[in-house]
Amino acid sequence: MKNSIKYIAILAAVIVSAGACSKWTKQEALEFNYVTIEEKNPALYEAYLESVRSYHATEHQVLIARFDNKAGALTGRADHVNNLPDSVDYVVLNNYSTISETILSEVAEVKEKKGIKTLIPLDFDVLEKEYALYLEGLESETEPTLEDEVAWIGEKVNAFIGTATKLGLDGVMVSYVGKNPLGLKSGESEKVIALQEAFFGPVLTYAAGGKLLFFQGNPNNLLLEADVLTPAQYIIVPAETVTSLEGFNFAVHMASGEGVPADKFVVGVTAFDVTDETATAGLFSGNISAIDGAARWAVTPDASFGKKGICVNHAQFDYFNIQNVYSEINTAIATMNPSPLK
Repeated sequence: MKNSIKYIAILAAVIVSAGACSKWTKQEALEFNYVTIEEKNPALYEAYLESVRSYHATEHQVLIARFDNKAGALTGRADHVNNLPDSVDYVVLNNYSTISETILSEVAEVKEKKGIKTLIPLDFDVLEKEYALYLEGLESETEPTLEDEVAWIGEKVNAFIGTATKLGLDGVMVSYVGKNPLGLKSGESEKVIALQEAFFGPVLTYAAGGKLLFFQGNPNNLLLEADVLTPAQYIIVPAETVTSLEGFNFAVHMASGEGVPADKFVVGVTAFDVTDETATAGLFSGNISAIDGAARWAVTPDASFGKKGICVNHAQFDYFNIQNVYSEINTAIATMNPSPLK
């Protein structure tokens, strides 16, 4: 309190002095040097970082933050990966094709100092849409074959894996929703299997080299013989439109089934964009955020499946809070993993 009063007094004196200057006085910018705990007490800060790394290495409910990284110059603290809460376990860089050198350096920093690992995402359904656009741009009169699409998908996935390898990241998150096998027409399953093999083949080879693999989507729609779910550390169930605990349970039950590990489920929600007056995504029932709702779901026991945590898309939206930056994410982490200290 004394420090606050002292700061206000100094600031008031500066304002008064500035107002007393004549119009002939040259104005000069004032610089305030803020001393961080890292600078003031390096030993204490290193002990704190050691506790953060130890936390990430222990068994707990995880928080995966999907982050919309910018390609160019970063204009605010919300644009920086190293400003995410220290207890975030994984960062998924949504814009993997445009990762700036600044973001890359911060990714390396948070991994070394805090033990936070970083992945990049690839969505099969997005690739299929891109392939349709690719075909529209062709002037060839030859009808494209399944082999053409398989080759195109395989090329894109291999390029993606090449990017992950070149950047030295910790792993990949692949999304696949696809179609319900029961709704496939006669002969259509062969095409689905061929495309799934083209999509998941390079990913599984990459993961076999010791890299992280997260699966997002509907695991019941997988038809290929290769096992995708065993090497996957988490199965993320998309639930960005869910507004109740029952809705989360329903989404996970729909993703459950024969051959689907029951102890890897994570629900995926989105942060609320406070800068968009028309935004509704990220809200939950009872005037709470979807992040808070997902965390409450995660700590509610269920004998049917294991709850491993939550995944928050557009995590940087949560930075903007008048009381505390990343308020909802920090609250969710505390809800899922309360401190033993009271």
